[in-house]
Amino acid sequence: MGRKKKQWSASGRALIAGVVAVLPALAATVEIKGKVTNDFSEQQYRSVEIIVADRLGVELGRTRPDARGRYELKFSGPRYIILKALLEGYPTALYQLDTEEQKESTTDREENRVFGELRLLTYYQNITFAASGAAGEDSGGPPTLDQLLAQEDRRAVEIYRKARGQREAGDAGKAVGTLENLIRKFPEFYIGYVDLGMILAAQQKNDQAIEVFAKAQQLRPEHPWAYIGLGLAWSNKSDHAKAAEYLETAIGIDPDSVSAQYQLGEALFKLGQADRALECLRRSVELEPLYNPLAYKIMSSIYVSRQDAMRAAGVLEAYLEHFPDAADREKVEQIVRKLRR
Repeated sequence: MGRKKKQWSASGRALIAGVVAVLPALAATVEIKGKVTNDFSEQQYRSVEIIVADRLGVELGRTRPDARGRYELKFSGPRYIILKALLEGYPTALYQLDTEEQKESTTDREENRVFGELRLLTYYQNITFAASGAAGEDSGGPPTLDQLLAQEDRRAVEIYRKARGQREAGDAGKAVGTLENLIRKFPEFYIGYVDLGMILAAQQKNDQAIEVFAKAQQLRPEHPWAYIGLGLAWSNKSDHAKAAEYLETAIGIDPDSVSAQYQLGEALFKLGQADRALECLRRSVELEPLYNPLAYKIMSSIYVSRQDAMRAAGVLEAYLEHFPDAADREKVEQIVRKLRR
């Protein structure tokens, strides 16, 4: 991508650092490319619907794959997004993606300069539908959003849905006002605090978000979302120790939360706690191998730091297996070859 290739050092840190490098948060436009990996018929591929939304459920774009299962989506969006794939007869495939830390900068490409985009970030996300019944079933975990709303006052739910509509229309300011009005009228409405906190965190109003998430946590200390929100806000403030504390609590409530396991692993990695980070990241890929490719890269980096080249190579090979169309495939293959020497 216009950068000189670095030579392999004794520890391999330089090249691995290139794999897990964090990009600056300047992106205005995001492009997602990928493939449905199931062996489907042309009709099945074309019947898949792929939807991108933010973490509040606001839709950012949707598309359908071509006859070979390949798809592309281009949109403007926040750092954290949800990619959802639907096909009748199969459980919904659902992934959370980080548009800041998992994308390849292509600002040096001529077409970007021609179109005048601030930055185009590309991410290849493959989708695999599990066998029918293998996912999406009620696991007895924490209540879902629909289950939570079913327990609330109908009038409060109407206001909440109004706020969602405002957010979907792109008016976060109105949505914040509506949610603030909602929790004034219905101060026990847990999900209203969660949604308000998520918007505030997305706006980098992290101190306000922390206050709101703390109230949500007091309302439902047995539910993980407030703790995950607190982890997000403290991570935004670069206080990874605080973030890890809340994410540990979230995992204690819901150990099968892929999001919490991955985010805790990332926080612990940044804190230098490699053993625990590795444990969480391993668990995240066990729960959902395609959830977050950065998990494999961080794990490989940890193995490199331990001078365990074979395990580092194996993790990156797993990454290439699960993400065969990854934009950085050539670079990662080069690293694997050097690790295998």
